Amino acid sequence: MSASRPGRIARIDVLPLRVPITAGFRFASGSAGAAGERASIVLVRITDGEGRRGWGEGRPMPSWSYETQGTVTGTIRDHLAPALIGLDVTDLRGLHRRMQAVVGRGPSTGQPVAKAAIDMAAHDLLARSLDLPLRCLLGAGPERRSVALSYTVTEHRPGPAAEEAARATGLGYRHLNFKVGLGSGGDVELARALRRAGPGAFLWADANQGYGLAEALRGAPGLLDAGVDLLEQPFPADQPWLLERLRSVPTPPLAVDESSVSPSDFYRYAASGLVDLLVVKLTRSGGIGPTVAQLEVAAAAGLPFATSGLTDGLLTKMAACQVAAAFGSEGPAALNGTQFIDETALYPGKAAIEHDGSVHLDATPGIGVEPDLQGLRELSAEEDA
Repeated sequence: MSASRPGRIARIDVLPLRVPITAGFRFASGSAGAAGERASIVLVRITDGEGRRGWGEGRPMPSWSYETQGTVTGTIRDHLAPALIGLDVTDLRGLHRRMQAVVGRGPSTGQPVAKAAIDMAAHDLLARSLDLPLRCLLGAGPERRSVALSYTVTEHRPGPAAEEAARATGLGYRHLNFKVGLGSGGDVELARALRRAGPGAFLWADANQGYGLAEALRGAPGLLDAGVDLLEQPFPADQPWLLERLRSVPTPPLAVDESSVSPSDFYRYAASGLVDLLVVKLTRSGGIGPTVAQLEVAAAAGLPFATSGLTDGLLTKMAACQVAAAFGSEGPAALNGTQFIDETALYPGKAAIEHDGSVHLDATPGIGVEPDLQGLRELSAEEDA
C-alpha cells in the first residue's frame, strides 16, 4: 500500500499463541522451557481507519518477569486497547501517556511486556503508513543493514561448551553468550574454554541475578582474565548496592538487565557509575519508545550498548535489530529465539531474513515481517480458535 497520511487507531486485536519449543536452557532464575513444551507468545495487531495494520509481540516469561500470557492478554484487552481507540497513529508519546494512565507504574514500568507489544505494533503501523523501514522512522538511512547475532551456549561443561561454540561458528555466528551463576562453580573455566573456541567473539556472561556478593568478588576477576567482554546482572534486581561493592575488584564491563526496566532506572545506574554499557531489551523495557529513551541516556553518558531479548519470536527480533541498526550497531544481538522455538508456521520466509548468524534488514516498510494468517490459526492459544 502506498504511503498516505497515517490515520487513527480503529481496532486492536490480541492473539495469544503457543509456539513449539525445540530445545531449552537453564539460567540462574529458572528455565526457558524444554523440548516438546510450548512457549507463550502474545501478538498484537493494530488496525487504523484505512485498514492498514501493524504488528507487535510480547514474550511473557514468569521466570524472568512477573507477567504471564494471561496477564498480558487481559491487560491489553481490558485496559490498554480501550484507552487507545481513536488515537492518532502518529501520537506515539500520547500512546504511552494513555497506557500509563490506565496501568500505572510501581517502582518501575507497570506491565512492560503488554505495553511493549502495543508500542511495537504502533511503530510498525506508523512506519508502514509512511512507507518507511522502522529504522528510517527512528532516524537512520534506508541502506540494507545486517546485525550479527550472539549464539547462546547451553552447555555448562567446558569441553562440550567449546564443541557447541565450534558448531555455532560453523553456522556463521561470530559472538557467544553463556549463563553463569548457576551455583555449580566452574564459570571461569567455562569462559576460558569459550574464549579459546571463539577468539574474536564478543563473549557475554549472563548471571541472571544468580551471584551472591562473595561469589562475585571471587569470580569476576577470573572472568575478566578469561576474556569475558560483558558480565550481565550479577546480583538480584532489588540489590543495586551490591554492584558498588563489586566495583572494588577488577571485573569485566558490567551491565544490568532485570533491574533496569525504564529510562529512569538506567539513568540511575549510569549516573552512579555502576554500569559500563546498556543492554537493550524491547519487551523488558515497554517497547521501542522507552528503549530509544534508554539509548539516548546511554549516549549522553558515553556508554555503548548491546542488544538482547527474552527468547522472543522473529517479530521482536526484527524490531530489536531495526532499533540497533538505527543507532549504529552491527551486533552483538543476543536474540536467540531461533535456537529454541519453532516459528516455521508463522514465518515461512524466515530463512531469507535470518541466516549466517545474522539478521538482514532490507527496505520493507515497518518492522519488516508479519505473521502468516494460517500459522496464527494453527498456533492459537484461544479455546475457540
